[in-house]
Amino acid sequence: MVQQRARRLPAEKRKRQIIESARSVFASQSYAKVGTADLAKAAGVSEPALYRHFAGKKELFVATLRTTAPRLLAVWEEIACDYEDPVDTLWAIGVHYYDHLDSHSANMKLQFRALSEADDPQIRAALRETFEAFVEFVADTLDEGKARGIVRGDLDTRLVAWQFLGIGMTLDLMQLLGFQGDTDRARAAAWGRVYLDALKRTAGGPPPYGGERAPMRAPDGIWPAVGAEPAPYVQPLTGGDGPGVS
Repeated sequence: MVQQRARRLPAEKRKRQIIESARSVFASQSYAKVGTADLAKAAGVSEPALYRHFAGKKELFVATLRTTAPRLLAVWEEIACDYEDPVDTLWAIGVHYYDHLDSHSANMKLQFRALSEADDPQIRAALRETFEAFVEFVADTLDEGKARGIVRGDLDTRLVAWQFLGIGMTLDLMQLLGFQGDTDRARAAAWGRVYLDALKRTAGGPPPYGGERAPMRAPDGIWPAVGAEPAPYVQPLTGGDGPGVS
């Protein structure tokens, strides 16, 4: 049976179409197992036609990675337009992300596969660009909140932005590994509130979780588990003597 030839498209449209079809191929199996024949078949083109747009598999893989951030950021920016409060913006983005875990699973699988190839400088650079874009968006949103007196002034906004991404990636892992039973929308919302409430500026007094010299110790009655020996208490640094254990 003769394979039907793909309809002739302008070069840029064909290139985008190849990238979109490659996304599902790369997400479905390891990078090493994907061949250019698989990629060409998914795009409905011949291998020579594929090579007219990309020098090889890695260049197409990198191009596919680099389209991930703009797609998601476009959604985030659209959401941000509907909210005045930066904290509300992050809340709405988080809710949208949770509600669409299934629809963006291919993007997350793609990024997880890319992480296993991060020793390659080009793949690592593409991943770095993607996550830098996400961190910058969240950090800029938090910086706006700082400037308006909504978000705590003592926050390291880039570090807190990484924490925001970490929550999303944890939800992705739970989804991909079949741990959906460990959470639901209500519990995910409660988790989000704990995170966001910790960002808000309070009227006077220390930050919600203690000042700069507060000891890193869980409240009594929470840790350790009932019947377990209490963990040694590490005193906060007081000078040249270093931490002590009581």
